[in-house]
Amino acid sequence: MKKKNYLKINPLVFVCGLVISGYLFASIVGAFSEGSLFQGSVLSLFNKIGVTDYQAEYPDLGIEKITLIKSTNPSGNFPYYKYKATVVLRNYGEGLDKAEVTINAGKGQKSAFVRNELYGLTLPKGERFIFDDYEVLMAQGANYKSFDFEIDVKDQGDRDAGNNSYTAGAFEEPANLQSFEISAYDNDEDFDFDYRLANKYEADLSEAGMLMCVAENYRGFEENDMRYAEVDTTKDVYSYYKIKASEELIVDEEFECDEVRANAVREDFDLDEEYVVFLKGVLEDGSFAVSNALYLPEQEYMNRAEFTKLFVDYTGLEIYTDGQYYYKDVFGEEWYAPYVQTMFNHGLLPSPIDFRFRGDDAMHRGDILEPLLHYFDADLFVEDGAPHFHDVQKNSDDYFFVESLYSNVKASSFGIYFHPDKRASRHFLKYLIDEFANE
Repeated sequence: MKKKNYLKINPLVFVCGLVISGYLFASIVGAFSEGSLFQGSVLSLFNKIGVTDYQAEYPDLGIEKITLIKSTNPSGNFPYYKYKATVVLRNYGEGLDKAEVTINAGKGQKSAFVRNELYGLTLPKGERFIFDDYEVLMAQGANYKSFDFEIDVKDQGDRDAGNNSYTAGAFEEPANLQSFEISAYDNDEDFDFDYRLANKYEADLSEAGMLMCVAENYRGFEENDMRYAEVDTTKDVYSYYKIKASEELIVDEEFECDEVRANAVREDFDLDEEYVVFLKGVLEDGSFAVSNALYLPEQEYMNRAEFTKLFVDYTGLEIYTDGQYYYKDVFGEEWYAPYVQTMFNHGLLPSPIDFRFRGDDAMHRGDILEPLLHYFDADLFVEDGAPHFHDVQKNSDDYFFVESLYSNVKASSFGIYFHPDKRASRHFLKYLIDEFANE
């Protein structure tokens, strides 16, 4: 008798088949009951079971671009900046027909309906719609706020939620954390920083979470963005630069921000490296006030030989030698000999009594002034009210040169002390040359 062949089914496979069949049936029924078959159920169902080449044809509304233009400054009755948002929307999918679309710009901002006809937004495939009936707010004490825009298509599906978001920022000048500067430096690489709050926003900023943001070896700014500043130390004068706050600078991800606990801040920096620092005061709504930034460079104090090369390089003075050397300790073999002779031949180096140049000796701040003023043919003049520096009196050899610097309005970065007997840095020399050259 011939035996019949029967299909043998593993009990475990049978049970799994029942489960999967039930899941498919329940999902499809649920999709029909929710009224969003393609977006809400079938597409997600195919994705869950691994069918990835299925392409549903339905709308795909996305944000293409957003621009913000300030419309109102803060006032006594309304302590906020107000910006008009121009939102460019594009439909990357099938046509929208009277869709219910809303837009919101994040916490604390209003929601609004986006429509181009009475009952909603109608937008054919590939078309754009510019929506400009929307405003956002930033607190008056802030300099910057980032707005996270989001659109929501509530009733017709949206193929790709990834293009429903867009971030736009608003930046206001001037910096509200004012007068950020180095108040002391003790030559052990410990700095004391100081700042104050803009008086009109003090109530807003006094409770702000304060952060100091630091970037090491950062040069994301141009030289003409820097303004020279200096602070006296126990030994030398430290040269640094102030940089005007900008949106590009304060949102740069290279800055690491640590908490600051007081208006006077003490920090330690290894000045074999260079740093840029600024302060950020974070307000409750996530906006923040900022200070101008400080660039803390490595210091390079000059000896007399180095001074001659830097002076020639910075001024563009043409090398002028005649084969003769007039200093007993400069023989023409030294690397700096051409620079010494060039400055001598141009009449920019005074002749010492013993005719020794002493290239290894430190160059002092007061020593720079005579060749500098002669090179730029500056008037030697003393204004009324002199002496204008407490440490350069009328009996000083530097008196007429320092007062002439003051009279030529080239001493605004020095305060009431000039420190003529302290070592000169290359930053100090370059600052003085730039002050005259950039008139």
